Amino acid sequence: MPRGGKREGTPGKGYSNRTDLTSNYDQKSASPAAGGIEAPPMRPPMQTPDDSPNLSDPTQFPDEPITAGLNIGAGAGPARDTRKDETKELRRYLPLISLYLDNPDTPDSVRALFRYIKGA
Repeated sequence: MPRGGKREGTPGKGYSNRTDLTSNYDQKSASPAAGGIEAPPMRPPMQTPDDSPNLSDPTQFPDEPITAGLNIGAGAGPARDTRKDETKELRRYLPLISLYLDNPDTPDSVRALFRYIKGA
């Protein structure tokens, strides 16, 4: 016997106290979506697996050395990281930021930014 007692009702019949479940509604008038929603037209995917290069494909940059972008070998080295210089330039704004550090409503992110710029 299932939990909760003996099953009541007749299989295939609705519940007598829920006439809203047993009535046959006209679904088209019940909801605008019941009339059917047209799917958008199918578009081809942006990129297919055939569009991606394989290891056996010829290079797309034949004039560029294989070590380009590395700090060893031929070719241009890695790009110069300018974040440290930019952070040092922000030090001139520390007096303005420090005015807000004592305010209890100042977010912790502003305090962390202050410490980061000061430490650079």
